[in-house]
Amino acid sequence: MQKQFQELKQQLSELSETINKFESEAVQLRIIELLFKQAGGLQFGEPDEAAYEAGPGRATRPARTSRPRSAATAKQRKRDEVPSASGAVAALSGLVDSGFFNQKRTIGDIVKKCQEDFNVRYKSNAFSGPLSRYAKKGVLKREKNADGNYVYFK
Repeated sequence: MQKQFQELKQQLSELSETINKFESEAVQLRIIELLFKQAGGLQFGEPDEAAYEAGPGRATRPARTSRPRSAATAKQRKRDEVPSASGAVAALSGLVDSGFFNQKRTIGDIVKKCQEDFNVRYKSNAFSGPLSRYAKKGVLKREKNADGNYVYFK
């Protein structure tokens, strides 16, 4: 056993320079395993695929089936639903239609108006893209004020 170990140690020291040229540890281990397998020597690392047994699979739930709803139940449910919050683009188009932009407005004014009217706090960058598109399409006009900020108006 001692003789085999010394022999193996000598062989590995000779191969180490070549094996260490590979940066990946996984590649280095694979080369060593192949060498051992070819030499018919000891095996280490992961067992062969044939020895692998899969564990229990993930439990699956039975599919849910939906109950058919009567017209009265559907009507009542529709009444109970809270309308979903509209996005920044929808709020902005609502402000355009309402005449909010008859005066010159900054993005800060738009954010404040949405907070007051819709009770939703939008970030100013949520409006910058849609406002520039509205300006390009001609829906709104845009110019810089004395502070260097863009103002939007009809």
